[in-house]
Amino acid sequence: MSRPPTRRRRFYVHSIQRKYFFLSLVPILISAFLIIVFLFLPMDVLLYSSASPAAKSAIVQDLRALGFRIWPAVFLAMLVSGSLSMFVTHRFAGPIYRFRQVVDQMAAGDLSTRFRLRKGDDLMDLETAVNRAIETLADTIQETRRPLGDLTRRLETLLDGGGEGQGQFPKEDVAGLLGKAREAETALARLKIAQQKQD
Repeated sequence: MSRPPTRRRRFYVHSIQRKYFFLSLVPILISAFLIIVFLFLPMDVLLYSSASPAAKSAIVQDLRALGFRIWPAVFLAMLVSGSLSMFVTHRFAGPIYRFRQVVDQMAAGDLSTRFRLRKGDDLMDLETAVNRAIETLADTIQETRRPLGDLTRRLETLLDGGGEGQGQFPKEDVAGLLGKAREAETALARLKIAQQKQD
């Protein structure tokens, strides 16, 4: 079974990535808040206290120096964290995106599709389970088509006069059965299966 190419065309493929992007920023924002509360706020209180002008000048210089060091580091950490969250979440958001595509194809009646993930993606167990479900469904439909086709052909033979006058079913009953068999066969025929099994 061939795998999709490992090169990514888009990193943002599912809304779950946005959720984890913002969740990855929460600890950094909490850290920034704690820095303000425990570092800058006490110094700010000292600035407005009855300290000498020289002490106030030293506090202002310390606040500026801390600000020039801390805030760029906080913003850089937010940028790195957000970028990493997009990259890391792509390993499971990509499979979810692909799973949605496969389910949509199945809903449209295409059972020839297969769920394939890139090497290294998360949720590899899901790939196996979905493919097994598709194969089981396709096999079931294929097994239903054979006897239904046989029934249709036998009813056509009876309707064409193969057993008329020999105590067989009335022609109207056979026609009704044939109509039902054709409806079922038509419904099953709209489902597409990868490989048609031979009798």
